[in-house]
Amino acid sequence: MRRAPYELHLALRYLRFHRGRTFISLITLISVAGVTVGTAALVIALSLMNGFVRDFKERILSGSAHLQVIDSTEPDAADVGPAIERIRGMKGVVAAAPVVFTHSMLVSEAGGQSAYAEIYGVVPHAQGDVLAADRATVEALDRLDAPGKSGRDGIVLGRTLARSLGVSEGDLLRVVIPKVTLTPFAPIPKSRMFEVVGTYTSTHFEQDSVRAYVSIAAARSLLGIGDRASWIEVRVADVSRLEAMKREIRQSLGGPWVVIDLIERNQIFIKALNEEKLYLFLAIWLIVVVAALNIVSTLVLMVADKIKDIGTLTALGARPLGIASTFLVQGLIIGLVGTVAGLALGSGLSIWMDRFQVFPLDPNVYYLSHVRFLVSAADIVKAGLLAMGTSLVATLYPAWKAATLDPVEALRYE
Repeated sequence: MRRAPYELHLALRYLRFHRGRTFISLITLISVAGVTVGTAALVIALSLMNGFVRDFKERILSGSAHLQVIDSTEPDAADVGPAIERIRGMKGVVAAAPVVFTHSMLVSEAGGQSAYAEIYGVVPHAQGDVLAADRATVEALDRLDAPGKSGRDGIVLGRTLARSLGVSEGDLLRVVIPKVTLTPFAPIPKSRMFEVVGTYTSTHFEQDSVRAYVSIAAARSLLGIGDRASWIEVRVADVSRLEAMKREIRQSLGGPWVVIDLIERNQIFIKALNEEKLYLFLAIWLIVVVAALNIVSTLVLMVADKIKDIGTLTALGARPLGIASTFLVQGLIIGLVGTVAGLALGSGLSIWMDRFQVFPLDPNVYYLSHVRFLVSAADIVKAGLLAMGTSLVATLYPAWKAATLDPVEALRYE
Protein backbone atom coordinates (compact mmCIF):
# COMPACT_ATOMS: atom_id res chain seq x y z
CA MET A 1 0.00 0.00 0.00
CA ARG A 2 1.40 3.37 -1.04
CA ARG A 3 2.06 5.74 1.84
CA ALA A 4 0.98 9.40 1.79
CA PRO A 5 3.69 11.93 0.83
CA TYR A 6 5.73 13.15 3.75
CA GLU A 7 4.68 16.74 2.96
CA LEU A 8 1.04 15.91 3.71
CA HIS A 9 2.01 13.94 6.81
CA LEU A 10 4.06 16.81 8.18
CA ALA A 11 1.39 19.41 7.31
CA LEU A 12 -1.28 17.46 9.20
CA ARG A 13 1.08 16.90 12.12
CA TYR A 14 1.94 20.60 12.39
CA LEU A 15 -1.77 21.48 12.41
CA ARG A 16 -2.53 19.29 15.40
CA PHE A 17 -3.00 20.84 18.82
CA HIS A 18 0.26 20.68 20.76
CA ARG A 19 0.30 21.20 24.49
CA GLY A 20 3.54 23.16 24.39
CA ARG A 21 2.53 25.34 21.45
CA THR A 22 -0.93 26.55 22.44
CA PHE A 23 -0.38 30.02 21.00
CA ILE A 24 0.31 28.76 17.46
CA SER A 25 -2.63 26.35 17.66
CA LEU A 26 -4.88 29.23 18.73
CA ILE A 27 -3.68 31.39 15.85
CA THR A 28 -4.45 28.49 13.48
CA LEU A 29 -8.01 28.25 14.82
CA ILE A 30 -8.44 32.00 14.42
CA SER A 31 -7.25 31.72 10.80
CA VAL A 32 -9.82 29.00 10.09
CA ALA A 33 -12.54 31.07 11.78
CA GLY A 34 -11.55 34.13 9.73
CA VAL A 35 -11.86 32.27 6.43
CA THR A 36 -15.17 30.78 7.62
CA VAL A 37 -16.66 34.17 8.49
CA GLY A 38 -15.39 35.81 5.31
CA THR A 39 -16.72 33.06 3.04
CA ALA A 40 -20.06 33.01 4.85
CA ALA A 41 -20.32 36.80 4.44
CA LEU A 42 -19.66 36.42 0.70
CA VAL A 43 -22.43 33.84 0.32
CA ILE A 44 -24.92 35.90 2.35
CA ALA A 45 -24.14 39.09 0.42
CA LEU A 46 -24.57 37.36 -2.93
CA SER A 47 -27.80 35.71 -1.74
CA LEU A 48 -29.12 39.10 -0.66
CA MET A 49 -28.48 40.66 -4.06
CA ASN A 50 -29.90 37.59 -5.81
CA GLY A 51 -33.05 38.07 -3.74
CA PHE A 52 -33.39 41.68 -4.89
CA VAL A 53 -32.83 40.77 -8.55
CA ARG A 54 -35.29 37.87 -8.35
CA ASP A 55 -37.91 40.04 -6.67
CA PHE A 56 -37.53 42.76 -9.29
CA LYS A 57 -37.85 40.30 -12.17
CA GLU A 58 -40.90 38.68 -10.57
CA ARG A 59 -42.58 42.04 -10.17
CA ILE A 60 -42.03 43.24 -13.72
CA LEU A 61 -43.14 39.87 -15.09
CA SER A 62 -46.24 39.63 -12.90
CA GLY A 63 -47.62 43.14 -13.41
CA SER A 64 -47.01 43.65 -17.13
CA ALA A 65 -47.22 41.90 -20.46
CA HIS A 66 -44.27 39.63 -21.20
CA LEU A 67 -43.67 40.79 -24.77
CA GLN A 68 -44.20 43.99 -26.71
CA VAL A 69 -44.56 43.79 -30.50
CA ILE A 70 -43.95 47.08 -32.36
CA ASP A 71 -44.06 48.06 -36.01
CA SER A 72 -40.68 49.76 -36.47
CA THR A 73 -41.90 51.73 -39.48
CA GLU A 74 -44.93 53.15 -37.65
CA PRO A 75 -44.09 53.09 -33.93
CA ASP A 76 -46.81 55.57 -32.93
CA ALA A 77 -49.82 54.18 -34.78
CA ALA A 78 -49.77 50.97 -36.81
CA ASP A 79 -52.35 48.60 -38.27
CA VAL A 80 -52.00 45.72 -35.79
CA GLY A 81 -55.16 43.71 -36.55
CA PRO A 82 -53.65 40.97 -38.80
CA ALA A 83 -50.58 40.64 -36.55
CA ILE A 84 -52.72 40.14 -33.42
CA GLU A 85 -54.71 37.34 -35.04
CA ARG A 86 -51.53 35.58 -36.08
CA ILE A 87 -49.96 35.94 -32.63
CA ARG A 88 -53.09 34.65 -30.86
CA GLY A 89 -52.96 31.51 -32.98
CA MET A 90 -49.39 30.65 -31.97
CA LYS A 91 -48.64 27.88 -29.51
CA GLY A 92 -47.47 29.16 -26.13
CA VAL A 93 -49.32 32.50 -26.33
CA VAL A 94 -51.87 33.04 -23.54
CA ALA A 95 -53.23 36.41 -24.61
CA ALA A 96 -52.50 39.30 -26.98
CA ALA A 97 -54.12 42.73 -27.18
CA PRO A 98 -53.52 46.12 -28.83
CA VAL A 99 -52.45 49.16 -26.82
CA VAL A 100 -52.63 52.86 -27.63
CA PHE A 101 -50.03 54.81 -25.66
CA THR A 102 -49.51 58.50 -25.02
CA HIS A 103 -47.87 60.75 -22.45
CA SER A 104 -50.21 63.12 -20.69
CA MET A 105 -50.83 65.57 -17.89
CA LEU A 106 -53.77 64.83 -15.60
CA VAL A 107 -55.54 67.72 -13.90
CA SER A 108 -58.12 67.19 -11.17
CA GLU A 109 -61.29 69.13 -11.94
CA ALA A 110 -62.16 69.48 -8.26
CA GLY A 111 -58.88 70.25 -6.52
CA GLY A 112 -56.75 71.44 -9.41
CA GLN A 113 -53.86 69.09 -8.61
CA SER A 114 -51.89 67.88 -11.61
CA ALA A 115 -49.57 64.96 -12.29
CA TYR A 116 -47.75 63.36 -15.17
CA ALA A 117 -49.27 60.08 -16.39
CA GLU A 118 -48.77 57.46 -19.07
CA ILE A 119 -52.12 56.75 -20.72
CA TYR A 120 -52.73 53.20 -21.92
CA GLY A 121 -55.70 52.73 -24.19
CA VAL A 122 -56.66 49.06 -23.82
CA VAL A 123 -59.34 46.51 -24.68
CA PRO A 124 -60.78 46.12 -21.15
CA HIS A 125 -61.81 42.45 -21.26
CA ALA A 126 -58.51 41.41 -22.92
CA GLN A 127 -56.02 43.51 -20.95
CA GLY A 128 -56.72 41.66 -17.70
CA ASP A 129 -55.61 38.41 -19.36
CA VAL A 130 -52.50 40.05 -20.83
CA LEU A 131 -51.48 41.36 -17.42
CA ALA A 132 -52.68 38.30 -15.46
CA ALA A 133 -54.12 40.95 -13.15
CA ASP A 134 -55.79 40.31 -9.82
CA ARG A 135 -59.58 40.31 -9.51
CA ALA A 136 -59.83 43.91 -8.27
CA THR A 137 -57.80 45.21 -11.24
CA VAL A 138 -59.83 43.15 -13.72
CA GLU A 139 -63.08 44.52 -12.27
CA ALA A 140 -61.74 48.09 -12.50
CA LEU A 141 -60.70 47.58 -16.14
CA ASP A 142 -64.10 46.08 -17.01
CA ARG A 143 -65.75 49.36 -15.98
CA LEU A 144 -64.05 51.04 -18.95
CA ASP A 145 -66.47 49.28 -21.29
CA ALA A 146 -69.28 51.68 -20.32
CA PRO A 147 -69.39 55.44 -19.63
CA GLY A 148 -69.23 56.64 -16.05
CA LYS A 149 -72.13 58.10 -14.10
CA SER A 150 -71.45 61.50 -15.66
CA GLY A 151 -71.72 60.01 -19.13
CA ARG A 152 -68.03 60.60 -19.83
CA ASP A 153 -65.43 58.00 -20.74
CA GLY A 154 -63.89 56.25 -17.76
CA ILE A 155 -60.29 56.21 -16.57
CA VAL A 156 -58.63 53.80 -14.12
CA LEU A 157 -55.68 55.13 -12.10
CA GLY A 158 -52.93 53.52 -10.10
CA ARG A 159 -53.65 54.02 -6.42
CA THR A 160 -50.49 56.08 -5.85
CA LEU A 161 -51.33 58.29 -8.82
CA ALA A 162 -54.91 58.77 -7.59
CA ARG A 163 -53.59 59.72 -4.14
CA SER A 164 -51.21 62.32 -5.58
CA LEU A 165 -54.10 63.87 -7.54
CA GLY A 166 -56.44 63.74 -4.56
CA VAL A 167 -59.19 62.01 -6.55
CA SER A 168 -61.43 59.01 -5.97
CA GLU A 169 -64.07 57.10 -7.88
CA GLY A 170 -66.62 59.42 -9.51
CA ASP A 171 -64.30 62.46 -9.71
CA LEU A 172 -63.53 64.15 -13.03
CA LEU A 173 -60.06 64.47 -14.56
CA ARG A 174 -58.89 66.44 -17.53
CA VAL A 175 -56.38 64.54 -19.68
CA VAL A 176 -54.03 66.84 -21.59
CA ILE A 177 -51.88 65.24 -24.29
CA PRO A 178 -48.85 66.58 -26.22
CA LYS A 179 -50.90 67.42 -29.32
CA VAL A 180 -52.43 70.75 -30.23
CA THR A 181 -55.69 71.88 -31.75
CA LEU A 182 -55.43 74.88 -34.08
CA THR A 183 -57.79 77.77 -33.30
CA PRO A 184 -58.13 81.24 -34.84
CA PHE A 185 -56.35 82.70 -31.84
CA ALA A 186 -53.58 80.21 -31.01
CA PRO A 187 -52.87 76.48 -30.91
CA ILE A 188 -54.15 74.95 -27.67
CA PRO A 189 -53.23 71.57 -26.13
CA LYS A 190 -55.65 68.80 -26.94
CA SER A 191 -57.56 67.55 -23.92
CA ARG A 192 -60.66 65.68 -22.81
CA MET A 193 -62.54 65.13 -19.57
CA PHE A 194 -62.66 61.62 -18.08
CA GLU A 195 -64.40 60.21 -15.03
CA VAL A 196 -62.44 58.10 -12.53
CA VAL A 197 -64.21 54.72 -12.51
CA GLY A 198 -61.69 52.79 -10.43
CA THR A 199 -58.17 52.40 -9.09
CA TYR A 200 -55.77 49.47 -9.01
CA THR A 201 -52.74 48.38 -7.01
CA SER A 202 -49.82 46.50 -8.51
CA THR A 203 -46.52 45.19 -7.19
CA HIS A 204 -44.73 47.72 -9.38
CA PHE A 205 -44.33 51.17 -7.85
CA GLU A 206 -43.75 52.85 -11.23
CA GLN A 207 -47.06 51.55 -12.57
CA ASP A 208 -49.00 52.70 -9.53
CA SER A 209 -47.50 56.17 -9.70
CA VAL A 210 -47.71 57.00 -13.42
CA ARG A 211 -49.94 54.56 -15.31
CA ALA A 212 -53.61 55.17 -16.15
CA TYR A 213 -55.95 53.05 -18.30
CA VAL A 214 -58.74 54.20 -20.63
CA SER A 215 -60.65 52.24 -23.25
CA ILE A 216 -58.87 51.86 -26.56
CA ALA A 217 -61.78 53.54 -28.34
CA ALA A 218 -61.45 56.63 -26.12
CA ALA A 219 -57.67 56.74 -26.62
CA ARG A 220 -57.99 56.43 -30.40
CA SER A 221 -60.60 59.20 -30.45
CA LEU A 222 -58.44 61.44 -28.29
CA LEU A 223 -55.36 60.94 -30.49
CA GLY A 224 -57.26 60.78 -33.77
CA ILE A 225 -55.51 57.65 -35.08
CA GLY A 226 -58.49 55.66 -36.36
CA ASP A 227 -58.30 51.90 -35.82
CA ARG A 228 -54.54 51.83 -35.29
CA ALA A 229 -52.52 51.09 -32.14
CA SER A 230 -49.09 51.84 -30.71
CA TRP A 231 -48.10 48.21 -30.13
CA ILE A 232 -49.29 44.72 -29.24
CA GLU A 233 -48.85 43.32 -25.74
CA VAL A 234 -48.42 39.54 -25.40
CA ARG A 235 -48.45 37.16 -22.46
CA VAL A 236 -46.82 33.75 -22.84
CA ALA A 237 -47.47 30.53 -20.95
CA ASP A 238 -43.86 29.81 -19.99
CA VAL A 239 -41.68 32.74 -18.92
CA SER A 240 -38.54 30.63 -19.24
CA ARG A 241 -39.18 30.51 -23.02
CA LEU A 242 -39.26 34.26 -23.53
CA GLU A 243 -36.28 34.25 -25.89
CA ALA A 244 -37.69 31.36 -27.90
CA MET A 245 -41.13 33.00 -28.13
CA LYS A 246 -39.54 36.25 -29.28
CA ARG A 247 -37.81 34.47 -32.14
CA GLU A 248 -40.95 32.54 -33.11
CA ILE A 249 -43.15 35.65 -33.16
CA ARG A 250 -40.54 37.63 -35.10
CA GLN A 251 -40.21 34.84 -37.67
CA SER A 252 -43.99 34.44 -37.92
CA LEU A 253 -44.69 38.14 -38.46
CA GLY A 254 -41.60 38.99 -40.48
CA GLY A 255 -41.34 42.44 -42.05
CA PRO A 256 -40.86 45.47 -39.83
CA TRP A 257 -42.11 43.94 -36.58
CA VAL A 258 -39.80 44.17 -33.55
CA VAL A 259 -40.34 42.04 -30.43
CA ILE A 260 -39.12 43.31 -27.05
CA ASP A 261 -39.39 41.51 -23.71
CA LEU A 262 -39.71 42.98 -20.24
CA ILE A 263 -36.15 42.12 -19.28
CA GLU A 264 -34.85 44.18 -22.21
CA ARG A 265 -37.09 47.11 -21.31
CA ASN A 266 -35.71 47.07 -17.75
CA GLN A 267 -32.17 46.16 -18.73
CA ILE A 268 -30.61 49.34 -17.34
CA PHE A 269 -32.03 48.76 -13.87
CA ILE A 270 -31.12 45.06 -13.88
CA LYS A 271 -27.60 45.99 -15.01
CA ALA A 272 -27.36 48.45 -12.12
CA LEU A 273 -28.41 45.72 -9.67
CA ASN A 274 -25.81 43.33 -11.09
CA GLU A 275 -23.13 46.00 -10.79
CA GLU A 276 -24.12 46.59 -7.16
CA LYS A 277 -23.85 42.84 -6.64
CA LEU A 278 -20.30 42.89 -8.03
CA TYR A 279 -19.23 45.85 -5.88
CA LEU A 280 -20.76 44.28 -2.77
CA PHE A 281 -18.98 41.03 -3.60
CA LEU A 282 -15.63 42.82 -3.85
CA ALA A 283 -16.23 44.75 -0.63
CA ILE A 284 -17.09 41.61 1.35
CA TRP A 285 -14.13 39.82 -0.23
CA LEU A 286 -11.90 42.11 1.84
CA ILE A 287 -12.95 40.07 4.88
CA VAL A 288 -11.47 37.00 3.19
CA VAL A 289 -8.30 39.01 2.47
CA VAL A 290 -8.01 39.86 6.18
CA ALA A 291 -8.49 36.17 6.99
CA ALA A 292 -5.76 35.35 4.47
CA LEU A 293 -3.40 37.69 6.32
CA ASN A 294 -4.06 35.58 9.40
CA ILE A 295 -2.99 32.54 7.40
CA VAL A 296 0.24 34.36 6.45
CA SER A 297 0.99 35.19 10.10
CA THR A 298 0.15 31.64 11.18
CA LEU A 299 2.51 30.07 8.66
CA VAL A 300 5.27 32.58 9.33
CA LEU A 301 5.08 31.71 13.03
CA MET A 302 4.97 28.03 12.12
CA VAL A 303 8.11 28.36 9.98
CA ALA A 304 9.90 30.14 12.82
CA ASP A 305 8.76 27.45 15.27
CA LYS A 306 9.79 24.57 13.00
CA ILE A 307 13.12 26.01 11.90
CA LYS A 308 15.05 23.11 13.42
CA ASP A 309 12.77 20.57 11.72
CA ILE A 310 13.29 22.33 8.39
CA GLY A 311 17.07 22.26 8.86
CA THR A 312 17.02 18.57 9.74
CA LEU A 313 14.84 17.69 6.71
CA THR A 314 17.12 19.68 4.42
CA ALA A 315 20.20 17.99 5.84
CA LEU A 316 18.57 14.59 5.26
CA GLY A 317 18.05 15.42 1.59
CA ALA A 318 14.63 17.04 1.43
CA ARG A 319 14.36 19.36 -1.56
CA PRO A 320 13.27 23.01 -1.27
CA LEU A 321 10.12 22.16 -3.23
CA GLY A 322 9.21 19.51 -0.67
CA ILE A 323 9.74 21.93 2.21
CA ALA A 324 7.64 24.57 0.46
CA SER A 325 4.93 22.02 -0.30
CA THR A 326 4.64 21.15 3.38
CA PHE A 327 3.67 24.67 4.35
CA LEU A 328 1.70 25.19 1.15
CA VAL A 329 -0.45 22.16 1.97
CA GLN A 330 -0.80 23.39 5.54
CA GLY A 331 -2.16 26.74 4.39
CA LEU A 332 -4.47 25.10 1.86
CA ILE A 333 -5.91 22.84 4.55
CA ILE A 334 -6.66 25.89 6.69
CA GLY A 335 -8.28 27.57 3.68
CA LEU A 336 -10.23 24.45 2.68
CA VAL A 337 -11.65 23.83 6.15
CA GLY A 338 -12.59 27.49 6.54
CA THR A 339 -14.07 27.70 3.03
CA VAL A 340 -16.23 24.57 3.38
CA ALA A 341 -17.43 25.68 6.81
CA GLY A 342 -18.13 29.20 5.49
CA LEU A 343 -20.08 27.97 2.47
CA ALA A 344 -22.20 25.73 4.68
CA LEU A 345 -22.74 28.47 7.26
CA GLY A 346 -23.56 31.17 4.69
CA SER A 347 -25.93 28.96 2.71
CA GLY A 348 -27.68 27.73 5.83
CA LEU A 349 -28.13 31.23 7.25
CA SER A 350 -29.40 32.58 3.91
CA ILE A 351 -31.99 29.81 3.57
CA TRP A 352 -33.06 30.24 7.19
CA MET A 353 -33.35 34.04 6.95
CA ASP A 354 -35.43 33.80 3.77
CA ARG A 355 -37.71 31.01 4.95
CA PHE A 356 -38.49 32.54 8.34
CA GLN A 357 -38.49 36.16 7.09
CA VAL A 358 -36.00 37.26 9.74
CA PHE A 359 -35.87 40.84 8.43
CA PRO A 360 -39.47 42.06 7.91
CA LEU A 361 -40.21 45.26 5.98
CA ASP A 362 -43.19 47.57 5.68
CA PRO A 363 -44.71 46.67 2.26
CA ASN A 364 -46.33 50.09 2.01
CA VAL A 365 -42.88 51.66 2.00
CA TYR A 366 -40.63 49.06 0.37
CA TYR A 367 -43.13 47.00 -1.66
CA LEU A 368 -41.52 44.00 0.05
CA SER A 369 -42.76 42.04 3.04
CA HIS A 370 -39.24 41.01 4.04
CA VAL A 371 -35.62 41.02 2.88
CA ARG A 372 -35.26 38.10 0.50
CA PHE A 373 -32.27 35.79 0.09
CA LEU A 374 -31.67 33.43 -2.84
CA VAL A 375 -28.82 30.93 -2.66
CA SER A 376 -27.29 30.25 -6.07
CA ALA A 377 -25.08 27.23 -6.79
CA ALA A 378 -23.01 29.33 -9.21
CA ASP A 379 -22.38 31.97 -6.55
CA ILE A 380 -21.40 29.30 -4.01
CA VAL A 381 -18.82 27.97 -6.47
CA LYS A 382 -17.53 31.52 -7.13
CA ALA A 383 -17.24 32.29 -3.42
CA GLY A 384 -15.51 28.98 -2.74
CA LEU A 385 -12.99 29.39 -5.55
CA LEU A 386 -12.23 32.98 -4.54
CA ALA A 387 -11.71 32.01 -0.89
CA MET A 388 -9.45 29.08 -1.83
CA GLY A 389 -7.54 31.22 -4.33
CA THR A 390 -6.96 33.90 -1.71
CA SER A 391 -5.80 31.27 0.78
CA LEU A 392 -3.40 29.83 -1.79
CA VAL A 393 -1.85 33.23 -2.47
CA ALA A 394 -1.46 33.75 1.28
CA THR A 395 0.66 30.59 1.60
CA LEU A 396 3.18 31.51 -1.10
CA TYR A 397 5.44 33.80 0.94
CA PRO A 398 5.75 31.55 4.07
CA ALA A 399 6.33 28.49 1.83
CA TRP A 400 9.02 30.34 -0.13
CA LYS A 401 10.61 31.53 3.11
CA ALA A 402 10.77 27.96 4.42
CA ALA A 403 12.16 26.62 1.14
CA THR A 404 15.00 29.17 1.02
CA LEU A 405 16.07 28.62 4.64
CA ASP A 406 19.80 27.84 4.99
CA PRO A 407 20.16 24.42 6.75
CA VAL A 408 23.46 25.48 8.27
CA GLU A 409 21.80 28.44 9.96
CA ALA A 410 18.90 26.24 11.05
CA LEU A 411 21.20 23.65 12.69
CA ARG A 412 23.80 26.07 14.06
CA TYR A 413 22.67 25.67 17.64
CA GLU A 414 21.88 21.93 17.49
